[in-house]
Amino acid sequence: MENDEQNDRPLIGAHRASDSEDVAAKNACGYAATDKDREPFILQNTGYSTASVEETARRSGLAWSMGIVFFTSIAFMLFLGWIADILLGSQPWGLVGGIIIGAIIGFIQFFRISSQIYAKPDEKASPKTLFKDDGG
Repeated sequence: MENDEQNDRPLIGAHRASDSEDVAAKNACGYAATDKDREPFILQNTGYSTASVEETARRSGLAWSMGIVFFTSIAFMLFLGWIADILLGSQPWGLVGGIIIGAIIGFIQFFRISSQIYAKPDEKASPKTLFKDDGG
């Protein structure tokens, strides 16, 4: 049985490390690792940096609003189509038209908002319009 001084040494495989061995420099196979043997960190020099908390919150808010706007536009136009069916007696074409128009509006708004998520700070200063401004 080993004495208490030997039990304080860390295990390498099934054997206790001797005083001359550097346990921290051993790799999984038990060989001493040098700087050449170590794998480089893959994302070390990519230039990627994480976004700030404020930027992450802004992007999350825009992502939530994309879903809400898409659903709301379809639901609102479906409701208007239902009202048109009641008033005009054109069932089910008011519902169908409302769903189609709502989906078109929802997709347009969805893509307008999604273009703002990864926009550069100078690009997100003002919202983009759907029509060209003819200056007059």
